[in-house]
Amino acid sequence: MTKDLIDLDVRLLILRHGKAKVLEALAALGEQTVEEIDRQMQALGQKTKTKKRAQPELMDLVAEQAGLHPEISEPLRALAVAFENRSFLPQLRDVQRFLDRIGAPHGKLKSRTAATATVIRALAKLGPEELARLSADKSGSDSEYSLLARAIMGTPPPKPQDPAQNN
Repeated sequence: MTKDLIDLDVRLLILRHGKAKVLEALAALGEQTVEEIDRQMQALGQKTKTKKRAQPELMDLVAEQAGLHPEISEPLRALAVAFENRSFLPQLRDVQRFLDRIGAPHGKLKSRTAATATVIRALAKLGPEELARLSADKSGSDSEYSLLARAIMGTPPPKPQDPAQNN
């Protein structure tokens, strides 16, 4: 808030008196030359222009990998959505274990979001059968919360229904 007010005041001064006069006044107050203050202002302007690199969108990563390997596009998309919804590799430690298990280099992961591109690229290197298996595993598996609730309540896990009984 204070910085915004100072910026506004300085802009008003420049509008009223011109940049050269304002720089001369600042130079006289700070015992510097006008050129030194001008260089400092340019350096500050360049620092504020650098922005943090944005993370690529999840579906863009999937589309990129699916373009390279069309046979894996559907299971890769399903796993990417499950990853985003936290039903596949819900914790950062799960991501690290998965990447270690398949031998994908990952370095130090700071968050699941930062690891998204690494996970999608690692999944794209797997075969279609392995992706289908992972996709089937994540859809039928219970979350950590449901496992904990069952353990506390002492109830057994639900049995899979036989499709023939639904007729």
